[in-house]
Amino acid sequence: QFYRFRITPLKIGSMTNRLVLASASPARLKVLTQAGVIPLAWPANIDEDAVRAGLKTTDPSQVVTALAQAKARHIGQLLTTPEKFCPDNLSQANTVREELKNLPVGERFAVVGCDSMLLLNGKLRGKPHSFERALQQIHELSGASPILFTGHCALALKRSTTGFTFENEVAGHSQATLYFSEISPEEARAYAKTKEPLEVAGGFTIDGLGGAYIESIEGDPHGIIGISLPLVRKLLNELGFFWPNLWKVLPKKS
Repeated sequence: QFYRFRITPLKIGSMTNRLVLASASPARLKVLTQAGVIPLAWPANIDEDAVRAGLKTTDPSQVVTALAQAKARHIGQLLTTPEKFCPDNLSQANTVREELKNLPVGERFAVVGCDSMLLLNGKLRGKPHSFERALQQIHELSGASPILFTGHCALALKRSTTGFTFENEVAGHSQATLYFSEISPEEARAYAKTKEPLEVAGGFTIDGLGGAYIESIEGDPHGIIGISLPLVRKLLNELGFFWPNLWKVLPKKS
């Protein structure tokens, strides 16, 4: 079946229809968009190494959740106390702030932050960044069954007469086990050369070229791409938001 899309603002209930995604990830943006949600994207530039260094735990679920919290809180602070911060992406920050200023006074909106890491051979792996590290991780993934953890944090904020105020925060994580095919050294090098694995958690992505090497998954499928729709919906429900009010694009059968 083929689908076309129509833009349809819904007015169900009295909750907000605005979501801010504290991420620069095209994959997370795509997942949300395909689910009918078009967020305001505002990447959170935080020092992830510093956040991890300050943690008293190495538990994978707690590490990724702490990183997600740091991202969401960073954007929340930029909104509620902008005079204390000078974001790198100032133009984008101003665009988001101006869009949110169009909300009626008293209107609530959400900020969502996420972070993913791969538990492989007893170690948490983030983005390789370099060809050499990516190639090494791809070799380790061959025939392996690592677990991908994705932390999520959602904040509730409100439009005030003078700006924005913080209300509440909830957090959680999703996880999934991935079963990789055997990857030959030649294929590993060819994949690393594409540069796709350099800037994705664990050095692979299921929604791109790397998907051909993943035979099956056990657990949350969306979390593997970077954002769990069921978990985000649950967290937003806890904050008092109505998920259908976030829908901006509805699929229509043609």
